[in-house]
Amino acid sequence: MVHVIAGGSGYLGEHLSRRLISKGEEVLVVDRYPPRSGAGYVEHDLREPLKLDVEGPAIYHLAANPSVKATMEEVRTRFDEELRTTLNVAELARITDAELMVYVSSPTVYGNAQTPTPESAPLRPISYHGLYKALSESVIDFYARNYGIRSLTVRMTNVAGGSMTHGVIVDFVRRLRANPGELEIYGDGGQGRSYLYVDDAMSALEVLENSRASGVYNAGNDDWISVNEIAMIVSSVMGLEPRIKYNRCTLEAKEALGGGWPGDIRLVFPDSSKLKSLGWAPTMNSRDAVVRAVKDLVGSS
Repeated sequence: MVHVIAGGSGYLGEHLSRRLISKGEEVLVVDRYPPRSGAGYVEHDLREPLKLDVEGPAIYHLAANPSVKATMEEVRTRFDEELRTTLNVAELARITDAELMVYVSSPTVYGNAQTPTPESAPLRPISYHGLYKALSESVIDFYARNYGIRSLTVRMTNVAGGSMTHGVIVDFVRRLRANPGELEIYGDGGQGRSYLYVDDAMSALEVLENSRASGVYNAGNDDWISVNEIAMIVSSVMGLEPRIKYNRCTLEAKEALGGGWPGDIRLVFPDSSKLKSLGWAPTMNSRDAVVRAVKDLVGSS
């Protein structure tokens, strides 16, 4: 079975491609940019409809902008990208009689929910990123129900390690390289996130595909780590002792929502017991995943 990865040249797509290729699977990446993984490649802007000469593939939808903040600032552009892309990937699954359609979503669909947050929790996003993910989930569900496609929606928590290119860890490393004496943190640094090391994230996708399961699954760790702790880890690995400067951003973000900016969730901590019941378990906790990720990042440059 061919594995088609929409957005396969991005961070998660590259890691998934390499993992599948290492197991002898045929992989076809659809992206605007060529992959580095050695996978087959179709150059295509996924905002436009797509036809491929494949039958019965497994299709992974990883094409998305991961930045919550950017989505808040570019509302219409990101809406157009996310929803058109999801519709085109779902249509590809329909016309190729896909055996499997996997959409990597996000716990941002829950908003500021009670934690640990189960899959059954109501979807109350506080960011456009979460809203667009929730809408895309509905598109995937519609196609799965109406066209008999086995689908998996994976609400993946923060992933770190390897060739990561975005997120607070990357931001902190860049800021400290530019100014080793000071590190600015948005909000009060008390925002918390569950982290998975990238290998554990890939094993979650593998377990789900092989399980024959369908539906919605959270994928996260059994614990979480604060932004303040991440700042300490990054500083320590880089051998620095910067002065911490807190940027409270806006009154709305700080008092009404508790995050670092409008749309920033105070604590992202999904309950992954449903996924663990299939035999999956992370090999690193959140702190160890962050430490390893910082070492990957600092050591690669």
